[in-house]
Amino acid sequence: MVFSSPTFLFLFLPLTLLAYLMVPRSWRNACLLLASIVFYVWGAGGHVFVLLYVALVSFYGARMAGRARSRASATSMVDAPAALPQEAAPKAPRAEIAGLIALVLIPIALYKYLPPVTQFVASTAWPGAPQIHWALPLGISFFTFHAISYVVDAGRGDLPPERSSRDYLLYLFLFPHQIAGPIVRYSEIARELKDSREVTLGNATYGLTRFAWGLTKKAYIADSAGIVADAAFSTPGSSFNSSTAWIGALAYAIQIYFDFSGYSDMAIGLAAIFGFRFPENFRSPYASIGPADYWRRWHMTLSRWFRDYVYIPLGGNRHGIRREYAALLITFLLTSLWHGATWGFLVWGGLHSLALLAERVTGAHRRTPGAIMTVLRRAAMAVFVVFSWVPFRAPTLTEAVDVWQAMFGFSGGAPSPDAYITLTPWNELALLLGILVFFLPRNATGFQLVHGGHSGRLQFRYPLAAVTAPVLLVVAVISVLWLDFSPFLYFQF
Repeated sequence: MVFSSPTFLFLFLPLTLLAYLMVPRSWRNACLLLASIVFYVWGAGGHVFVLLYVALVSFYGARMAGRARSRASATSMVDAPAALPQEAAPKAPRAEIAGLIALVLIPIALYKYLPPVTQFVASTAWPGAPQIHWALPLGISFFTFHAISYVVDAGRGDLPPERSSRDYLLYLFLFPHQIAGPIVRYSEIARELKDSREVTLGNATYGLTRFAWGLTKKAYIADSAGIVADAAFSTPGSSFNSSTAWIGALAYAIQIYFDFSGYSDMAIGLAAIFGFRFPENFRSPYASIGPADYWRRWHMTLSRWFRDYVYIPLGGNRHGIRREYAALLITFLLTSLWHGATWGFLVWGGLHSLALLAERVTGAHRRTPGAIMTVLRRAAMAVFVVFSWVPFRAPTLTEAVDVWQAMFGFSGGAPSPDAYITLTPWNELALLLGILVFFLPRNATGFQLVHGGHSGRLQFRYPLAAVTAPVLLVVAVISVLWLDFSPFLYFQF
């Protein structure tokens, strides 16, 4: 079950919202937890026990790590001379935290990384060796990262370990972010988990509007662009030319942005309906002027996660250039592996890490460009983004190289018949709307969650978003009922 499916739209969501509003206030967390478990079991079946394992290990492990930190701090304060400042006490039991992280990572290591390792061994060092093939639990990377952030924050004392297993399970299972993010830290919704949230008409209006925009982005623009991209990338080599390659690469760049940002919009909207406030995940990434700017705008919750839990602990930019560059490369290596243990993802991450290094070596990330240079840098970054998505989409690295060669071979001719037949007026309009994101103002965040002063209300940055929502919802529903089922791209991660 996905947000863009008729089952979710016309059955699960209405029934869940109705039950949530009818039960007593003290039962709402339990009601939402039960609905979230049903949502996951519906889509992943027995894999729910993998999520339960991660939840139990991180919940009870964080409590034990918190107690160990308290004991270590108390012992240090007793043994230390009175003249020493309080900051001299140990801040975190690193061994306990490292052990907990290792336990939390067991499922993702077994399900996501062990199969490609066995396949690589069987195809190289040990022909005929047994290979492992099994289905990947939905959203395994996302709920693993949620659990790790909680374990680290609780273990080092940034937040007190949660005492209610129900509330923590709700944090990890909460169906809006359960499958594909955004990556929400426990501290960001801790107060709302304690039933301090309100279901108001304003929040519901904002949430439904945001959900309508996200559903339109996914069901119409992303899925329509995906039809074109699939046809272009599956074109036989004899018919593959520059126009086909560029159409396929551009269509996929549009597809993955509108697919993922559409999911994030829907998740943020659904959370708002139930009184939760999720962090933003995208901020006009295709309007960026450089690699660093791009990663401040694309999948922002993932970027911040790797910054706070990998890049900064490795030293960040505080210990010289070599340490900084090493931390950057390691961070992007892990970012690539987070997507999957394939050469395509590694090449994609390598391209972005090299671009970031080049920007830092030249100091371009510190300079504020003028108007003309901004236009040029935006254009160059747009080409680079489209170029770098190719190995992310191509089935093999060899096919990615073939696409690149065709893109810059500048061979003439119309698009291949396979691609041309998909360029219907419906799909062409979707591509045109998608291309507009490359030309929008850099701060075009009209649908970004905005807090209304001290009242805590949600407001629209631009009222046009709310006015057009009913029309977009109709278009999205037509797309859902008309087009074939298409899962979210990031479900596989």
